[in-house]
Amino acid sequence: MSDHYYTNNPNSTHDEQQISATILNQSFTFNTDSGVFSKDAVDFGSRVLIESFAEHTTNIENERILELGSGYGPISLSLAKHYPNSHVIGVEINERAYHLAESNKLANRINNVEFVLGDGTSFLPDELVQYCLTNPPIRAGKQTIQAMVKTGFESLEDNGEIWVVIQKKQGAPSMQKFMEELFGNVERMNRDKGYWILRSIKESN
Repeated sequence: MSDHYYTNNPNSTHDEQQISATILNQSFTFNTDSGVFSKDAVDFGSRVLIESFAEHTTNIENERILELGSGYGPISLSLAKHYPNSHVIGVEINERAYHLAESNKLANRINNVEFVLGDGTSFLPDELVQYCLTNPPIRAGKQTIQAMVKTGFESLEDNGEIWVVIQKKQGAPSMQKFMEELFGNVERMNRDKGYWILRSIKESN
C-alpha cells in the first residue's frame, strides 16, 4: 500500500529539512520531512488561501480560527502571527506532520495556536469557531474532502465562515456545488493559476 501524507503514521524514510518562507510580510522557518504534504516549499494553494483570507478578513479580534488538515503548520502559524489576538486550532491526522507543527510553533515563537492530533473529517472543537479554513487532501478522495467541509460546517457558530482552496482540475466546480447545497450559499473569492478560493457562510436558523 502506498504511503500518503494523509496517513496517520507514514512509513517513509525520514528526510528532515528546514525551509524558509515569507507569508503576509512575516518571515518563517518550517521544519519538514518526507511523508508530509508539500515538504519542499509552502504549497501555492495554501499561500493563495492565506492571502485571500487575510485580504477579505481584516477585523479579527479575539476570534477562534480552525484549520482542518494543518500539516506542518504553515496556514495556522501564518494566521496566528497575523492575528495575534486570535486563537488558532490546527487539526492534523498525520502524526509526523503534527509533531513538526509543534516544533514549528516553538521555532517561530507563536503562542496563540494549538495543534491537535485528530481526524479532520470528524473533529469538533470544544467551542464553536468563527472561521474554518482547509486545503483538503485531494488524493484522499471526494468523500473525505466533503466530510472535512461537513465538519467545518458543524464547527462554525452562526454567521461563521468556511474557506476552502481547491484546484479547478481537481474538483473545484463540484466542491462549489457541494458547499452551495450544504450552506445554502457559496462565493468564489479568488482564482489564481487554477486554484479557486471558495467561501460559504453558516447562516443563522
